Amino acid sequence: MHSFDFLLDTYDGERVKTLSVWSSFHDEDLEFRPAPRIRTPHEHMVHQCFSEDTWMKNMFGVDAGRPALPEKETRMEFVRHYASLSQQRLAMLREKPEAWWNEVARFFDVDHTRSWIMLRRLNHSAHHRAQLLVYLRLLGRSVYSVYGPTADTGGLPANKAPTIYRYRNLDDLLAETPPPALPGPTGNATERPAPLGMRALERTPVRVREVASTVSAWQMTIETPQGRGSITLLDSGAYRGDGIFSGWSQEQLSAEYRRWNTPPDEPKFDLQQLG
Repeated sequence: MHSFDFLLDTYDGERVKTLSVWSSFHDEDLEFRPAPRIRTPHEHMVHQCFSEDTWMKNMFGVDAGRPALPEKETRMEFVRHYASLSQQRLAMLREKPEAWWNEVARFFDVDHTRSWIMLRRLNHSAHHRAQLLVYLRLLGRSVYSVYGPTADTGGLPANKAPTIYRYRNLDDLLAETPPPALPGPTGNATERPAPLGMRALERTPVRVREVASTVSAWQMTIETPQGRGSITLLDSGAYRGDGIFSGWSQEQLSAEYRRWNTPPDEPKFDLQQLG
C-alpha cells in the first residue's frame, strides 16, 4: 500500500467504465460518423488502444508484450482485448514502489512526475469516453450510469433517480449478460432547479405514534410544479414527509426544509412563565 494506490484504483474503475460504454454500441454502429471530421466509434476504439499502449510503453515503461489492437476489429473483440490488456497493465503498475511515482518521465516534449502523467491519462480516457456518450444519444441507444444517474435511469438525483450500471461486473460484461432494463427519464432533465412555488408554515398539533400522544410541530406545506407535499418538523428534531416528500430520508427532509426556510423564519416559541 502506498499513497498513489488511488490512481491505480481509479484506473481500474475507468477502464471498466470505458468498456461499458463500448459495449453499449451495436455492431452496426461502429462506422457511424456524426460529422465529416469526427471519428467513428471504431476509430475511437483504435485511438484508445493505440494511445494507451504508447503512453504505457514510452512514459511508464510498462510493456505487456502484446499488440495494441485485437486481431479482429469487431466491437466485442475490442472489448475483450482492452479488458485483458488493461488488467495486465494494472497488475504491472501495482508492482511499482511509491518512489517510482514521484520520479520524472518524459511527457511528449516536457517532463512531469509519473503520478501527474497517470492523472492526465485518466482524464484523456474520460474525455474520449464522454464523446462516445454523445454518439449513443445521437444513435438513440440507452445510456447507463457512468458516474451516477442518467436521463435513462430516471433523471437527476433530485428526482431520486437510481444509479444503474450496464453490468454488475466485468465478467457479466465479457459474457454479454443481458443488461437491466432502464426506467427512462422523469422530472426535471436539467441541473437548473425547479421554481420554488408556494409555501406556508404554521404551528400545528400532530400525533406521535411512538408515545401515543399529541405534540406541537412546525408544518411546512409546499406547492411546486412537481406536486404538493408537506414537511413536518417535530420539536424532537425529527422530520416527517407527506405528499411529494413521502418516503424521503431524514437527511433529505432536513435539507429540503432548510432550503425552503433559509434563514429560518418560524416564530420564536417560548413557554409563558406564570407565578
